[in-house]
Amino acid sequence: MSLAGRLVGRLMPSLSARAAHPAPGIVRRGMASYTEQMEKTGRPLSPHVTIYAFPTIALSSITVRATGILLTVGCVGVAGVSATSGPEATKAKVQAIADSGAAPLAKFAVSWPLAYHFCGACRHAVWDLKGYGFTNAMMLQSSYAVMGASLAIAFLATSASLPADKKE
Repeated sequence: MSLAGRLVGRLMPSLSARAAHPAPGIVRRGMASYTEQMEKTGRPLSPHVTIYAFPTIALSSITVRATGILLTVGCVGVAGVSATSGPEATKAKVQAIADSGAAPLAKFAVSWPLAYHFCGACRHAVWDLKGYGFTNAMMLQSSYAVMGASLAIAFLATSASLPADKKE
């Protein structure tokens, strides 16, 4: 080894150690790759999402984001139909859905994401403005409360908007 190499090795051992190991993905002769080493053990490279049980708090947070995305896509879709077909065509399409047998499901499909996202936003506002509820137990309780409140609001809104049965 040259004098310069020894000096670098003594003054900056991290550089000499880095030079001794190949970069990731580069395999020297006689060395097995990481994938080959893991295949020998019989273990998977990493756990898969389907075997991981998400905590209720994480599912609640993911659902708040997903409902926000769904509401945005819905609004953009309605605006797109209105922009391309005109407002009268949009009104006709909405009226056709309201008159069909799928009206309760369609109304629930709009009211539940809206209610869930609103309740989740209220929970986040309390967390952000008051700093209250940051224990695991409180977060779990608020996750269940958001789900229960949003379902109740959605059922009430859906049932209130349905026409009354006509008595003959």
